[in-house]
Amino acid sequence: VREIDMTTSFLGAPSSLPLYFTATALAKLAHPDGEVGIVRAAHKAGVPYMLPTLSSYTLDEMLAARTPGQQLFAQLYVNPERSRSEEYVKKLEDAGVKAL
Repeated sequence: VREIDMTTSFLGAPSSLPLYFTATALAKLAHPDGEVGIVRAAHKAGVPYMLPTLSSYTLDEMLAARTPGQQLFAQLYVNPERSRSEEYVKKLEDAGVKAL
């Protein structure tokens, strides 16, 4: 075997490997860059990242860390106050996040 192509896609998002970085809560406990660092690392690795609901950074901060054209997924823990969940989902939609 001379060449192996591991590229694939998940829900229309291209991936350099048959995997994605899944949501993990409070990543800043493991490293100061937390989820913002994971957004950047996912882009560098060419794999999708699922933004966590329970994160060390705000959704706006994680979205701002993306590279133009970078596709992200999102996790959702439904808040008992449904309007907060609706606002969160709207923000994701407005930012172009395609999978929830």
